[in-house]
Amino acid sequence: MKTTRSAFSGFPRDRFTTLKETEDRIMATKVTATWLYDPAAPVAFDPSFTGVRSTFLAVMAEHFSVSVQASIWIIGKAILERHPGVSEVTMTLPNLHHWTVDLSPFGIENDREVYVSTTEPHGLIEATIRRSD
Repeated sequence: MKTTRSAFSGFPRDRFTTLKETEDRIMATKVTATWLYDPAAPVAFDPSFTGVRSTFLAVMAEHFSVSVQASIWIIGKAILERHPGVSEVTMTLPNLHHWTVDLSPFGIENDREVYVSTTEPHGLIEATIRRSD
């Protein structure tokens, strides 16, 4: 979960768009990531796994996410740049939404303090990032 430095705005809209734009949102997901190694590169698998995982977590925390789609690209690119033995990385990041709870029936203002998770709408974002050489 990314509770800061995450937005979702500037996306194409049509008459069916219901998502509101925001510059500050909770980004929650359940990451599935797999990667392939270059068969010609010697790889120490345990340290490599730890390194790729650390890269994923550091880049996820450090960058400003304009969308989950952009985050997949930024993270995948960083993994390939920092780990020369990795030839491609595939990630699946479902967009797990959290909406602010309407507390007005109780006479309480909710200034983005209480959220509820929901399954609707739900986006499944997937990508594979490969070396071009």
